[in-house]
Amino acid sequence: MLNILLNETLNLYTISFLWISKFLAKIMVLHKGIFVLLIFLFLDANSQEKSFNLKQSIDKVLRNHKTILATKTDIEAAKFRIKQSKGGYFPSLDVTANYGHENIIKYGPGNNTQLAARDATAKITQTLSDFGLTKSTVKTSKLSLKQTRALERQIKNDILLRALTAYLRVIQSRESVKFAKQSVENIKKQTELEDAAVSAGGGLTSDVLQAKTQLAGAQARQIQFEGVLDAAKHEFVYVFETFPRNLGSLKLLKSVINKLPKTLDEAEKIVLKNNPSLISARVSTEISKEAINTARASLFPKIKGIISHSEKQDFGGIVGFKRESSAKIDFSYPLNLSFSEYAGKDAAVQSYLSNQTRIKDQEDMITQMLRTTWDGLSTAQKNAEFLSNQARISGEFLELARTERQAGNRTLLDVLNGETAFINSQSDAIAAKIEVLINSFTLLSLMGGLTLDNIELVQN
Repeated sequence: MLNILLNETLNLYTISFLWISKFLAKIMVLHKGIFVLLIFLFLDANSQEKSFNLKQSIDKVLRNHKTILATKTDIEAAKFRIKQSKGGYFPSLDVTANYGHENIIKYGPGNNTQLAARDATAKITQTLSDFGLTKSTVKTSKLSLKQTRALERQIKNDILLRALTAYLRVIQSRESVKFAKQSVENIKKQTELEDAAVSAGGGLTSDVLQAKTQLAGAQARQIQFEGVLDAAKHEFVYVFETFPRNLGSLKLLKSVINKLPKTLDEAEKIVLKNNPSLISARVSTEISKEAINTARASLFPKIKGIISHSEKQDFGGIVGFKRESSAKIDFSYPLNLSFSEYAGKDAAVQSYLSNQTRIKDQEDMITQMLRTTWDGLSTAQKNAEFLSNQARISGEFLELARTERQAGNRTLLDVLNGETAFINSQSDAIAAKIEVLINSFTLLSLMGGLTLDNIELVQN
């Protein structure tokens, strides 16, 4: 009986122990899962912090760049000027009041007066006709607002192109530095091999010196590329007001050549119609044209309706209270006897003609920029193709030359020259690809078609 009781008790403890063990194991697995999840979230958040989101960054720049904020302020100021100019359509209220000592001496005895004079006058003046002067002023104010908005679009277009160029230049410099570092490391290894061969009695001291000479040149190129990268960083920071910690996260942009017109003639038509700077300049011509109407309207008289009411006490030598009310039409025609107003109108005409001439010159200049960029894109495309092929061939030659050098069939100079040619061809190839992208975006910018929607990153 005692043995049975002991066995049951032992079985109960065993079952309890197994259950507790399984429960603790589940808790440990759960804790491990939570720990792994936290690590994953941390790494993911860390990677997101280090990655650079180009579209979001450019969108932020287009909203917060100092020149754009200044232009937005100019737009608000232009709106207030419109409101100010429309004041000419509304009546004006003038209220005046005076209080003082008045001493009037008249001819004859007993006519002098010494009174504490008081008066108050309220006058409402409404312009009935100024022969289009107010209308022209309001139109000029509206054109100024239109010009400011066109200028805002032009500035955004320029900043967007500048941001993309700065981004691509950083990538170009990053790749050049990377290739230069690889070249330095490779030449160092080759130098160490030659030095070891000399130490073992199987190499030439001149080969070691030659390798060290090439190493110094490679290090100089690396420093040069790093200097270019620093300059690209400064431009990047100016535009974006930040700089990514992980340069490796910056990816190339997809080509936008398929969004460009097929022919130069078609591109010229689009540029003359949609170029942001030309649109802004044409509004300036409209303003100068309206200035002629403003100057012409100033040659005519002004007709106003005036209603006034006065309350006077002991005023003008009259003892007691006096009240005056009037309603009248006022006609004024201020004319300088030198007829300077007509000179002002003629000056406005000449200013309009000079603006037209400047617009034509600006159109020619923009067209010339378009043609130059168009030819530059064509040259860059051909150059990128040949340089990429050259980089591929140089890489194959370098690998083969290293193998043949180990077999004793190549001189050290062949290997070192191959190394130099390979690094230069790689840098030139990436520079040519960047030039293709920059020229493409520049063409879109000139045609007024550069937007955030045109920006897509290469995934691989």
